Amino acid sequence: MAIYKDEHKTKDGRSYYFKVYKKDFYGINKPYKSKRYLTKKEAEQEQALFLLKRDNPINKPFKLVAEDYFKNLSKICKESTVSTYKNDYKNHIESFFANMSIDSITISHIQEWKIQLEKKNYKIAYLNKLYNILKSIFDFSMINYGVITNPVTIAKRFKAKNDKVVTSEEKIRYITYEEFQKFISVIDNVLWKTFFMFLYYTGMRKGEVLALTWKDIDFNNDIISVNKTLYAKIKGKFTITSTKNNINRKIKISNTLKEQLLLYKQEMKKYTDFKENWFVFGNTRFLPSTTIDHYKDKYFILAGLENKIITIHEFRHSHVSLLINEYVKISNEKNVKVDTAKFFLMMSNRMGHTIQVMQDTYMHLFPTVQDEIVDILNNL
Repeated sequence: MAIYKDEHKTKDGRSYYFKVYKKDFYGINKPYKSKRYLTKKEAEQEQALFLLKRDNPINKPFKLVAEDYFKNLSKICKESTVSTYKNDYKNHIESFFANMSIDSITISHIQEWKIQLEKKNYKIAYLNKLYNILKSIFDFSMINYGVITNPVTIAKRFKAKNDKVVTSEEKIRYITYEEFQKFISVIDNVLWKTFFMFLYYTGMRKGEVLALTWKDIDFNNDIISVNKTLYAKIKGKFTITSTKNNINRKIKISNTLKEQLLLYKQEMKKYTDFKENWFVFGNTRFLPSTTIDHYKDKYFILAGLENKIITIHEFRHSHVSLLINEYVKISNEKNVKVDTAKFFLMMSNRMGHTIQVMQDTYMHLFPTVQDEIVDILNNL
């Protein structure tokens, strides 16, 4: 088997291909010429996968099957999703199974892999994400490579130890309104002040914020249109895709945030080449995650909150916590019932989550969810 190079390249520079024989429907060997690839290495990899499927050998290298799985996944999932899954696979799955054939992997191998991962003290949610990736590779091999059973399914998912005490603070981290005021008060740069205020007062995901352009903000109606997210690649490259749940939504902005945004926009408009299709944060290019984290940590430390440093995603939790506290406060002032169902119905659209996810994540933050039960008991 050899790799050939066509004298005539495609418009995007692809010239390498392979030639093999494969059996047709009647079992007759016929020549097969592949499409052209950009590099010789890519052509070799594709040839290996082709032969693996054609010959249906007893020993199917796990690594090659996994590569084919991710290739197929890229056809149906967003690039950011595939990249994340592939990175997790490279870090926690490939090294354990790479030198094995997929049809020789047993339940015992899976259990040993699980034991090794549990020693690293990852959260159960992350461990089961890895479990799902490995399970999907085996599901794919059963459909495409004739593997008979899926030992990952038989081995079952990771389970948390029931004796571990988990506090509310460990379930979800956030900063209070008072802590946020301390944090924001030390920021003297208009870009970073606006950026962190935006995170706190909208609760948008980081990718959604980075993908935002000035055209997405309607200052006349105080509405932000959330319809895309930015996925950053290496060397400053990026892709813009649909939102995480493929749900477009509109977010109302408060007066405080609107005033800050208008102030910030006036500063940006001082650039002679300013355009409405610029990124709100970053102008002609997006803000790098490392830069964001650097300034976030810097301002937390300046504010004397080094023990309260949260992640960018946890600004999202802080936004929900802020609204829960204010909703409870206003309800008490008006002497009306705290209606959690109504609250989560309103918030699900704002946050781009289902009502069930909102309840599962944030219900414990309500301080008065059991008041009515206590009232019943007190009347006995």
